[in-house]
Amino acid sequence: MRLLLEIKATILGTVSGLAAVGLAFAAGEIIKPKATPMPGGTETSVIPPAGTKEHQGYSLFMMNCAHCHGSDARGDEGPDLHGVTKSDARISSIIKNGIQGEMPKFGAKLTDSEVQALVAFVRSLKINKT
Repeated sequence: MRLLLEIKATILGTVSGLAAVGLAFAAGEIIKPKATPMPGGTETSVIPPAGTKEHQGYSLFMMNCAHCHGSDARGDEGPDLHGVTKSDARISSIIKNGIQGEMPKFGAKLTDSEVQALVAFVRSLKINKT
């Protein structure tokens, strides 16, 4: 009888563990940024190809900027970053020095290389005019 209870407990533990893993994968799909509808009915993704400077910038953006600019960079508390026309130097300066009363400074938190990666990511955000 004890052996039967141990087998049942093992099976129940295994099934519970597999269910937890399944839920974790499902939750990951729910919160993952999706393709963003664009004007004209087309879609695009904000996630650059892995291994690129833009992808490094995307990762930094998700950790430091998405809570204000939105996970798709279309704006929320902060402005939409698609089609930014400022120079790379100006974007870099804004990231490092912030905007008083509007955006915090990230110069002490991010390296120059990380700021350049964020600039590259912002540059990769195009306005789709179809």
